[in-house]
Amino acid sequence: MQLLDIVIVVIYLGGIAALGFYFSRKQKTTEDYFLAGRNLPGWVLAFSFLGTICSSATFVGHPGNVFHENMYLIPAHVIPLIVMVLVVRRVVVYYRRTLKMTSYEFLERRFGYPARAYGAGTFLISRVSDVSVTYYFLALAAAYLTDWSVSTVIILLGAVTVLYTLLGGIEAVAWTDVIQGTFLVGGGVLCIALILFGAEASPAEVIRNAWDGGKFEIGRWEWETSTNNQWFYLIGAPVVWLQSFACNQQSVQRYLSARSDREAIRGATMGAAACVPVWLLFMTLGALLWSYYNLGTEQIPEDVMAIKDRIVPYFIKTHFPAGLKGLILAALIAAAMSSLDSDLNAMATVVVNDFYTRIRPRSSDAQRLRAGRWSVVVLGVASIALALQWTNVSNASLVEMFFTMGMIVTGGILGLFALGTLFGRTTPRGAYTGIFACVLFTGWATLSQLTMPGSETPVLDLGRFNYTLSPLMIGVIGHVVLVVVAVIATPLLGSRRVQP
Repeated sequence: MQLLDIVIVVIYLGGIAALGFYFSRKQKTTEDYFLAGRNLPGWVLAFSFLGTICSSATFVGHPGNVFHENMYLIPAHVIPLIVMVLVVRRVVVYYRRTLKMTSYEFLERRFGYPARAYGAGTFLISRVSDVSVTYYFLALAAAYLTDWSVSTVIILLGAVTVLYTLLGGIEAVAWTDVIQGTFLVGGGVLCIALILFGAEASPAEVIRNAWDGGKFEIGRWEWETSTNNQWFYLIGAPVVWLQSFACNQQSVQRYLSARSDREAIRGATMGAAACVPVWLLFMTLGALLWSYYNLGTEQIPEDVMAIKDRIVPYFIKTHFPAGLKGLILAALIAAAMSSLDSDLNAMATVVVNDFYTRIRPRSSDAQRLRAGRWSVVVLGVASIALALQWTNVSNASLVEMFFTMGMIVTGGILGLFALGTLFGRTTPRGAYTGIFACVLFTGWATLSQLTMPGSETPVLDLGRFNYTLSPLMIGVIGHVVLVVVAVIATPLLGSRRVQP
């Protein structure tokens, strides 16, 4: 990178930090810090949803997948719009009228505090994992462009993200998401334009070659029980997105931050709808990249071809002129930060409202606000530490691995919400028995399939009793296990039912 590129990135980071300082003056209460005073307009929420869902994994991971395979992830990424349209009206209005700050308050009213603590705990684990993967995708691209190590970039950019999230709260997060969402889309369009008009062939030939090469196909339709395929994605994707929109704190926090029910519904729907064309944009980028190199004479280095998610950073480094390279890096940073800041603030909200206030019920609002800020720092550091571990991943696609991991670590939380909503006679004892069964199943299925580096033997080798289905199905089955066991256990164990 040249001086002009560095200046552009520094200006962008300085502007984002300045917004954090600006909004820090307004953060006087926990409601200001976590819910923006319940006064955000719908269009800002739409950008915030877009930025939270579409991160640096979108910019780097999706093009890499299509470059090496095809657009097999399209069906799973159209489903969120369908899910949002089906559930947003009932979920949004209900939450705005019944919750104070977190979605897990519902679980306490239904099954008692242990259920709330379990839901909040699984959310924190899943979000730390999510944030760490986003840090890694960002650092992978930034390291290629700056010639710094991936670890150094993770630490530096992680620190900047923690800083402005710490200062500005959810209001700074939401408004910076507007800028970051614009940078994300602009960066993708700029990359495609450079491919189409910088290739050795005409734009029409580049597109036609990608089509003839099968890059616009939706593959993986072959049924295979032990590997991820299209059928498992179609089963798992609705579960993932229903859990994200109906249970996870990032979404619920945005519903509660809107200035009215109508603005909340409009913002959520528009945000989910906007994600679909953005994903298609970056998948198309991967297809055109393949065509660009296929039609040209340039040879891609073996170390780039060995890892799916390195093709976009390589293209940016070798084909973008000074100035544009800085803009693209700023777009990559924006894509990551728009997801990272949302997760960090949501996790801090959960720590304060689901755990800290239980431990210190007489604490003042100022003390809770201070605890929230410290939570941003601690959870940010934990996410950075985990992100450093992803640098050891060699040739796997982290987009696919993250999708699978997200199904596993949530511990049947969607099943628990469904149990409280759809099965009114279920008792706390029944629910806790279902949770226990879900944890046992998830532990067995994961450990009997997980192998350590350099070994082909599972960590828990039970022979023919090992889990053999696709890892993606562990999370889906876990929800079912929780509900079925809880429903069966309720009449056997009894105990008083807690009213919603």
